Amino acid sequence: MDQNKVTELLKNYRSYRYAISNGVASHQSDDTTGMPLGGGYGSRPPAGFGGRGTILSSLMDYQRYKLAVTLIDGAVRDVLDDEERNVIELKYMERNTLTLALIAERKGPSEKTVRNIHKRALNKLTVALRFVDTPEIINLDEVIVV
Repeated sequence: MDQNKVTELLKNYRSYRYAISNGVASHQSDDTTGMPLGGGYGSRPPAGFGGRGTILSSLMDYQRYKLAVTLIDGAVRDVLDDEERNVIELKYMERNTLTLALIAERKGPSEKTVRNIHKRALNKLTVALRFVDTPEIINLDEVIVV
């Protein structure tokens, strides 16, 4: 996986988390299989694009999104140092994401320092997440509300 794919994965992180907790499939899982229990499918039935989705496709999406979130969380927590983790979380993972300039303004180091920390973190995550596929999802940050 190259750095562009890691950036895409991080940009989609919040959409993956939203999907597994609010709509792709039930977020109550059986610990032995990871499959949803009780036939509930979150806040909507599995519809997919154009209403052609199936329960199976919904479950498969749920598993892919859950795996992506788990792997991203683990890599950010276990691979990055505190400074790098903080920049990645503020830039990609928090509810109100920030630009690198705003992170520098809030945290104190120069923007150049924050950019270097960000670059170092992306390099580490590129190695850690090299075997992770980027599941396709509609990024909620890019949805235009009319």
